[in-house]
Amino acid sequence: TISSTCWAARSYIRMETRYYEDEQPLEGKLLGGSNKPKITCERRFQEIIQYMYPPSKLTSGYGKLDASGKKEDIPKLVMNRKLQLIMLACMLIPQFVLFMYIKSNPSPAKQLSRWMSSFQHWRSWVASPPFWLNFAAMAVERVCYTIVWVRSKWFIKMCKTTFLRDWGTPVDVVVRFFFINKLFQFGGIFLWYYFAAPWIALADISLYQWVTGLQLILFGQLLNNAIYRAIGKNGVYYGVRLGHPVSYCTGFPFNVFTAHPQYFGSVATAIGVAVLLTTPAHETAGIFGVCCSVIFQYVYMGVVEEKF
Repeated sequence: TISSTCWAARSYIRMETRYYEDEQPLEGKLLGGSNKPKITCERRFQEIIQYMYPPSKLTSGYGKLDASGKKEDIPKLVMNRKLQLIMLACMLIPQFVLFMYIKSNPSPAKQLSRWMSSFQHWRSWVASPPFWLNFAAMAVERVCYTIVWVRSKWFIKMCKTTFLRDWGTPVDVVVRFFFINKLFQFGGIFLWYYFAAPWIALADISLYQWVTGLQLILFGQLLNNAIYRAIGKNGVYYGVRLGHPVSYCTGFPFNVFTAHPQYFGSVATAIGVAVLLTTPAHETAGIFGVCCSVIFQYVYMGVVEEKF
């Protein structure tokens, strides 16, 4: 019963918990002993529930049990077909115009064929140490996010250590790691491109490269910015695993791309940059193989978030 549970808690439980509400830490201690101020039975019961179901479980996403033992319902996601068609048209119509009216050498068809034929060199790509060094540099971010997602309780404890607690809440710590990880990611890609072949000259970038590359970059950044507007910092940086309630979003961009629109946007941006800066020498060296490694790592992270 509640009364017996409260009596047991008053006599034996000693715990210290830390909660985060609106990104402000709230410290609370529950100490037993007869000489302590009396705590109401209802308050004690609430704290026991919090002890049994810490914030990382209480707000770990829809479909999980909340403090009252009820299961949260996932709102129905309805696709916005009109918006899907508009975005598809924005991508396809410029491509149709380019293929129909550009007759320069190389033509869009020849460039696209050359890019696809570069995959015949895949054996030399995977045998190249710079390729794997770049892969490892990009994987630092994936390892970090995997730890935050799978070992969220341990990560919260680490955020209370002397080294990390001055960085703020666990979400703030993830944000700082995000910028550190980007140094590895962008640094690895930049160094690979720099040493693989000479830089492309602006005059050598074809109209097809300009249009296609900018299309993908703008489209990818549109999705990335839409994610921040939809679910905020707590949603983007795994606050749902770190004790922050995050509302389930059914609007844009989730009503256009059902699964991981942010990852789709990041992949589109990476491919767009590759299309814009590629040269025949970089294609032989494996610039589109680097794109494949980016895709692989984001697919991996999506699987982790779905399965764990």
